[in-house]
Amino acid sequence: MIDNDDKIIDIDSDCDIVGERPPDTIVLSASDADSADDSDPDAMDDMDARAAENEPSKAASQSAPSSLYPKADEYEKLASRLMKPLPEYPVVGEAHYTWTISDWNSVRREDKVRSGRFECGGFSWNMLLFPRGNNDTVSLYMEPHPSESHGPDWYVCAQFALDMWNPEHPESHYPSSSSHRFNKNETDWGFSAFITGRDLANPAKCNQPHAILENNTLNITGYVRVIDDSATGVLWHNFVEYDSKAHTGYVGLNNQGATCYLNSLLQSYYTTRVFRDLVCQIPTDDGAGSKAVPLALQRIFYLMQSSNEPVGTLELTKSFGWDSSDAFTQHDVQELNRVLMDRLETAMKGTPIEKKLNDVFVGKMKSYIKCVNVPYESSRVEEFWDIQLNVKGFRNLQQSFENYIEIEMLEGENKYQAGEEYGYQDAKKGVVFESFPPVLHLQLKRFEYDFMVDDLVKIDDLYEFPDKIDLSPYLDTDLPPAVRNQNWNYKLHGVLVHQGSISNGHYYAMIKPEANSQTWLRFDDDKVWKVTPSQVFQENFGAQELSPVQLRSLTRSERNEYLIRRATSAYMLVYYRESEMEFVLPEKLASIPDHVSEQINREREELANWEKKKREAMFYTNVKLATVDNFVCYNGFDTYPDPAKPKFYDPNIFDKRAYPPVLSVKKDMTFASLYKLVAQELGYEKENALGTEDDAISIDDDTDLSKFPFRLLTVKHRNNRTSRPDSAVPPEMYESTINDVYTQCFKRKYDELVFFVEESRKELSHITPPTTKIAPEVFDFEALADRIVSNQDAKPAHFDDSDVKIFIKYFDPVLNEVRGVTYASVPKDTVVSKLMEPINKVLGFDESTPLEFFEEVSSTRIEPVDSSVTLEKNELGTGDILTVQIANVESSAVEKKFSNARDYYDFLSTRFHIMVKPCKAGDDEEDSNFVADEQTPETESTNGETTEAQEIQLAKEMSRSFDMWVSTSYTYQELAEEIAMKLGNNVNPEHLRLFVLNNSGSRLPLSSNLVLSQIFNKQVAVSTTIQFEYEVLNITLKEYENMKSVKIYWLNTILQFHLLDMLVPKTSTVADLIKKVIDKMDVPKEHWSNLLVWAGQDYKYADLVKFDRSIEDLNSQYEYYCGYFPAEVEILTSHDMFKRFDENYTSESDITDETLRSEFQLAQRYLKSLNIIPVFHFHKSTSYVHSKPFVFAVFPDELFEDTKTRLRKKLGLGIQAFEKIKIALADSNDKGRYLDMDKADLNLLQEISKFDSHVSLALDHPDRTPRRVNPYERGISIR
Repeated sequence: MIDNDDKIIDIDSDCDIVGERPPDTIVLSASDADSADDSDPDAMDDMDARAAENEPSKAASQSAPSSLYPKADEYEKLASRLMKPLPEYPVVGEAHYTWTISDWNSVRREDKVRSGRFECGGFSWNMLLFPRGNNDTVSLYMEPHPSESHGPDWYVCAQFALDMWNPEHPESHYPSSSSHRFNKNETDWGFSAFITGRDLANPAKCNQPHAILENNTLNITGYVRVIDDSATGVLWHNFVEYDSKAHTGYVGLNNQGATCYLNSLLQSYYTTRVFRDLVCQIPTDDGAGSKAVPLALQRIFYLMQSSNEPVGTLELTKSFGWDSSDAFTQHDVQELNRVLMDRLETAMKGTPIEKKLNDVFVGKMKSYIKCVNVPYESSRVEEFWDIQLNVKGFRNLQQSFENYIEIEMLEGENKYQAGEEYGYQDAKKGVVFESFPPVLHLQLKRFEYDFMVDDLVKIDDLYEFPDKIDLSPYLDTDLPPAVRNQNWNYKLHGVLVHQGSISNGHYYAMIKPEANSQTWLRFDDDKVWKVTPSQVFQENFGAQELSPVQLRSLTRSERNEYLIRRATSAYMLVYYRESEMEFVLPEKLASIPDHVSEQINREREELANWEKKKREAMFYTNVKLATVDNFVCYNGFDTYPDPAKPKFYDPNIFDKRAYPPVLSVKKDMTFASLYKLVAQELGYEKENALGTEDDAISIDDDTDLSKFPFRLLTVKHRNNRTSRPDSAVPPEMYESTINDVYTQCFKRKYDELVFFVEESRKELSHITPPTTKIAPEVFDFEALADRIVSNQDAKPAHFDDSDVKIFIKYFDPVLNEVRGVTYASVPKDTVVSKLMEPINKVLGFDESTPLEFFEEVSSTRIEPVDSSVTLEKNELGTGDILTVQIANVESSAVEKKFSNARDYYDFLSTRFHIMVKPCKAGDDEEDSNFVADEQTPETESTNGETTEAQEIQLAKEMSRSFDMWVSTSYTYQELAEEIAMKLGNNVNPEHLRLFVLNNSGSRLPLSSNLVLSQIFNKQVAVSTTIQFEYEVLNITLKEYENMKSVKIYWLNTILQFHLLDMLVPKTSTVADLIKKVIDKMDVPKEHWSNLLVWAGQDYKYADLVKFDRSIEDLNSQYEYYCGYFPAEVEILTSHDMFKRFDENYTSESDITDETLRSEFQLAQRYLKSLNIIPVFHFHKSTSYVHSKPFVFAVFPDELFEDTKTRLRKKLGLGIQAFEKIKIALADSNDKGRYLDMDKADLNLLQEISKFDSHVSLALDHPDRTPRRVNPYERGISIR
């Protein structure tokens, strides 16, 4: 069933009920005039209506042909028909008022008119008419007016009706009725399309000779009945701003999508206080996986107890192991209830409360068969957690209980076998109860399978249940009087309700939480409110189906009420034993474990702090400071890790020092103040006048910013998707706010302000070179970073805006890496080659070392730079990046992965992260024979335990797991070589078989001619880690790929088998495949000659498979089976339909099994007949087939008892299990009949001969082999 969370069934209506009226009302009488509210005229069609008590829903007017109603001037009769009594809600007052409109044409010219007022229930009332209301329709509303004594939060609940009628012919009228909770926000309610202007003058509208409007006059009568809703306080409430905790003491549960069935069950458990008490006592502080569900229940119970808002259930369903699809799948409540109890019982094992749930929910029943005429009885006592009671055909709970214990007579042909002493006897068969639990769950079978429609259907019939029931009549009469005479009265405390159809409905619960109170509450997802007894009982009984004639006699409102009543019914009842109330509802409960409450309170504090920060964040913004210190530790694109480019960003893959510091600053802070914060952040602050730092500064408020030894350059996001330092913020903006700087200097699509800190002491010419020159082959990035970060060579704070700031990176061919160095501030007419000397100095190389230059234009463009011309001619400016490398690095003798900087950049732009671990082929996977033997001896202790061996194996697997960076441009061969190099131990890459794992963990094998870009997008983010697995083959992968995978079942018996996934050369035959099966399954030589191979499709026999058939010819859609079948092979070979796999051991003396030998002898006796029949399995219907098909030999003159024995042995079943199987014969269209297995002279071959076409033997039994089911049809699982 699908829960779309519709709480009320959609019902039909000719009149729309709305809650607002258009402005500018004109009244007929000046004495009745009042000011009109300003509201939206279009709101008439958009307002909700209400037809069902207590909740917002769309309502229906009670409009119908006037022939169904009393006359318009029969006021009392009409009021009684239009406004039905509400049980348990007293009437405060009732009145009606007739408004005569003597000049309709005049009224039609007005937008809005009011009737005179009348008094009812302490309020003044009038009708509100829009003659030209909604297009061509007349709109009509009822409007109350509170007195000054009512106060601003006034409300009044009222049933009302409006009736337009002909004053001369009162039988011609058109009434409509509704009900509403009027308040200051909804001051009128009624019908936006009461009747069309054309229908007013049309007699057919009211099915009378006269129209409503004749002689330009008509009457409108308004009826009002004011209701006292103090019984619940929520009559017709829209639940806007409703506080469940304040009104009821309980909170609701949020619906995840289709979890209202779970919510209703949880609320029932929560209010069963003894259950809550037991759950709280489960130890959950050890973090064991088996305690996940109890811990989640403890958390949700604590939240329900301490929260003022609805509680979420996501954490609980996650503890079940459910995903979002489970949350949107409607499950069976009884199944969920049972699985949940099993999980809790498991968690309670070994604790003081073990089996305590049984004391609460478990009763006992006895199933018996008692002979009538002899003293013989067979009985079995079983425990039950709930009782399933039939609803169909019964009017109430008592009748269902009587049906449950009803005695069935076993007599005539159905006599009971009472053993050898008494033989077949007349007997009584039935069930009685030995005891009932303190909390009794009754499952009402409202949902049943209908064989006519082949689907579940809901039983909506009327079915009554009492507030109190005596269950002593259903106890075993043989129980001691002391037991039978106890108080077995049970009081109703919970009604779980389903409203809707089998495919479209909603669940909620009616619960009475206290023993000594008659207050019932409705728990409906996130809301809880009081309800009346009639809402608990009468409204959840369902309704008897009415005939079409009866339906036609109802008004529309009555028909809608009937449909709702019929679709709303209880499906589970919770009764508490009257004498056990103190046990079930104890006053004092165990406390929620401290670690649960403390954790939740911490989470609440964290949430409150987060929300506070979120509110404060509106006034703050982040400022990111990219520095040379970050740059020199950075080995990616641009000058710092930029989250605006997710393809290349990850918060963890770069050196931590590469990430710029972030300051959170107020948006209204001045830019000058930011300068001072940066000075503190970077360590430029001068703490006192005696400071010894040469570049220390004072950061007093009047400090001149131009004297700072650094300045802030904006970092701009260029059109080519790069982020580069640009220009300094002009001095005239120093007193501007941060927000103004952001608005004027940055592209607003990026959230953060990023500045590059231009520090004079970190500029290329100011960095102190090392004292000793080094060769490029021994260059060390870390030594360079240490020198630059610690460089304290103080220089005057002079910044020339005419200079360009060029950022320098260096490619080290030994380390196969590009990293930042620093920036150079030089005139734009500087020749590029002039930068060689200072760069070599900083790197520690000889000044004359030749360098080559590349420009990092973008992640996809790395261009060579002509070093003989100026920066300007190379179109290089501030923020551009020059990457340098040793000249002619390609020809150097250094062993390197990348030949030059461009190769490295290509790798950087296409790289992604992988985790590689070993894969061990299982025995039933693609022929693990081809996986190289790792020669790891098993470590086993003397008592056979292998725990240590498993730990050693796990440690070895972890030691052979590693991560690495690879490129989407890699071929399979390149990837295999990289992985083989990591593995070492002389692993041949040509023998590596690689797999990539998808999100579900399934392995996808990679082919040897693959390029990674074929399966991975070039835009794979560096933050993504792809899982790979490898295995080392004992043949090359090319050879391996020239093989075909064939799945074949080896059958020990038909129902006991092994699935083998074999790899054989594509050029081989089935005989080669069977040789591998023989080797894998260690088949004795004596069996080889009687091996049979066949194929099946869709669980039916398809074909006989000969040993000389080519592997290439095997149909990939078939399943293949192999087994030891001497009789069948003997018959087939005698008719030249099959050749043996081996010609040795073909005599009956080679068959050791007595049944198989006897069958073989019969086959030889009847060789002239080709008497083999295919067999398939099904359950109840031939549309549900299962298990493995096979062939079976059938012989003339064989008694069916002997045939069954052979068949049972072939299936591999015991006698009792086989007796449950029904045997049938079915033709090719699956039409056939069951065999009379008790017939003494039955012969299977004779029964087969009665069919005109080919037949199969069909075995009817449940599927004994688990197989994958449709995910949309799966049962509940708490993992």
